[in-house]
Amino acid sequence: MHPIDHYETLRRGREELLKQAEYERMARRAMVKQGMNWIVHRKVANWLGTRLLRWSEKFERTGTFKEAKHSPSTPTRT
Repeated sequence: MHPIDHYETLRRGREELLKQAEYERMARRAMVKQGMNWIVHRKVANWLGTRLLRWSEKFERTGTFKEAKHSPSTPTRT
């Protein structure tokens, strides 16, 4: 076997490693970005669900609905 002392071979190997590292960084950035989008959507959906429940409870309490019927998950109020 011949020792690797050829400068061009070493340079090409280094460039390939740098390209591979760049691809890995891009993939990692894309994964983080997708995760952040998921967190934002989950927070918005949670907020909206909470608001809708509060509004429905408020309408039931104030008698906005004629002959309001409580759902099985909400206790009846006297």
